[in-house]
Amino acid sequence: MPELTIVEVDPASARQLAAQFPDVTVLEGDGARLPLGDNSFDSVTCFTMLHHVPSRGEQDQLFAEAFRVLRPGGVFAGMDSLPSLRFRILHLFDTMVLVDPRTLPDRLRA
Repeated sequence: MPELTIVEVDPASARQLAAQFPDVTVLEGDGARLPLGDNSFDSVTCFTMLHHVPSRGEQDQLFAEAFRVLRPGGVFAGMDSLPSLRFRILHLFDTMVLVDPRTLPDRLRA
């Protein structure tokens, strides 16, 4: 039977997710320091959150952790936003470290 584990850094959001999805394992934690074993997941996903990681180095640590917990042959999938005026305005007082899609393949290989 398929299982889903969510790692959420924000405590209030983690509680809300756990209440909303009782059949899902919700862990409060940091994606750059996952409280999970090596080779323990078939897939890891990151959707529209990478720009909230405060530095490129921490993004790279998150990628390293994703690959650490992936089983051999596992799939990493993700997406994030591209820069635009509207996106920048939405993040005026928020963390916004964009992931450059041109440099991402080399970052993932590293």
